[in-house]
Amino acid sequence: MDSEEKRKTLEKQNSETDKNVLNEVAAIYNVSDNIISDEHKKILDHRLELHKENPTSGKDWNQIKADLSTKYGV
Repeated sequence: MDSEEKRKTLEKQNSETDKNVLNEVAAIYNVSDNIISDEHKKILDHRLELHKENPTSGKDWNQIKADLSTKYGV
């Protein structure tokens, strides 16, 4: 598999993961109508809009774990 094929495969996996995560969050959000305050809903809606505007702006989970490990020595 050449680098272009690998890149396309990774893009597809990331896209599918993003969709799955967003679907899970939406399911929790819909079920939790009585649990989540209006203020928290506004925060979540804002973060979702930011994600939709720039879906690649976040960090990879492995990078987050490495950063936390470095910061806290865990």
